[in-house]
Amino acid sequence: MTQRAKRILWLAVRLLVVAGLVAYVVSRTDAGQVLDIARRLQANWWLALAALAVMMLQAPLSALRWQWLLAVQGIRISFLESLRLTYIGWFFNNWMPGATGGDFVKAYYIARQTHRKAEAVTVVFLDRFVGLVALCMMGAAAVAVSFDDQRVRAAQVVVLAFLVAVVAAGAVFYSGRIRSFLHVGRFLGRLKLWPLVVRVERAIFIYRDHKRPVAAAVAASWLVQAAGVLAIWWVAAALGSRAAWYQYFVNMPVVWIGWSLVPVPGGFGVAEALAQRLFGPDVLGGGAAMAPAEAATLALAMMLAYRVVQMVASLPGAVLYLARRTETSAARMRDEMEVPPPDA
Repeated sequence: MTQRAKRILWLAVRLLVVAGLVAYVVSRTDAGQVLDIARRLQANWWLALAALAVMMLQAPLSALRWQWLLAVQGIRISFLESLRLTYIGWFFNNWMPGATGGDFVKAYYIARQTHRKAEAVTVVFLDRFVGLVALCMMGAAAVAVSFDDQRVRAAQVVVLAFLVAVVAAGAVFYSGRIRSFLHVGRFLGRLKLWPLVVRVERAIFIYRDHKRPVAAAVAASWLVQAAGVLAIWWVAAALGSRAAWYQYFVNMPVVWIGWSLVPVPGGFGVAEALAQRLFGPDVLGGGAAMAPAEAATLALAMMLAYRVVQMVASLPGAVLYLARRTETSAARMRDEMEVPPPDA
């Protein structure tokens, strides 16, 4: 089977998974509630506008974080260039969530600007991971506030388990004794891409000696993720949700972990299914009676409205991409990233 055929087959499998998840999510909703929920959003349009305003803060904060992480590798780009590529990547994620995601587009463009291609590409995905870790740290703080709330117990367990896994992985990676005991070097040495693995490993390991920019990147991530939680909280409130603020800060990290880690285009179906599971009648009703179908419909509307807010907020990325667009198509970007030059 050719590489192209494998890629098409993999995309087809992912789309089938999306179709199944979407069918499941829709089957749980009440179509009769849709118009009522839409009217609530129309009446509370100012909350949706506030959500869009706070969402616009994410791109510049993310650009700063990425710029700081790149600087540790000796890769210097201006804030405006970082912002441009961040917006372009955000646009691709929200408007063209297919085989070529926004992270690959960012990786392609930053790799063209430096001879340290492996390090540059590594930082693109490390930047995403730092955001997830910071999100769960924020979620853990919300767990402390909501510890006695049984309605968010499942999300509390997932957030804390993810943090424990990250701490354990970090201990293994950065501890020479543990690595030696587990024979990590011997295992990695058997890999065919050993030289590339060494460069990626060194690119990540160097952050141990640069705690200040890492701390700044985590702090920026807290602001980025807080803006996202506020946006979905306000959108949900406009739609009629009566959930408490801390329930968004506990539940949404789980939704975004699934959104980011499950390999389906745009996380479609995954985020919506998790939202329906976590934001049930007892959460969205705020203690008042709410039918399960109504809650499922409200949770779906909440996620769809949030996606629309994201799409609108990322529109500057389209302008920036078209303003300095190269002759390289998205498909060619993907192909070059899959078969990189020797030094990449």
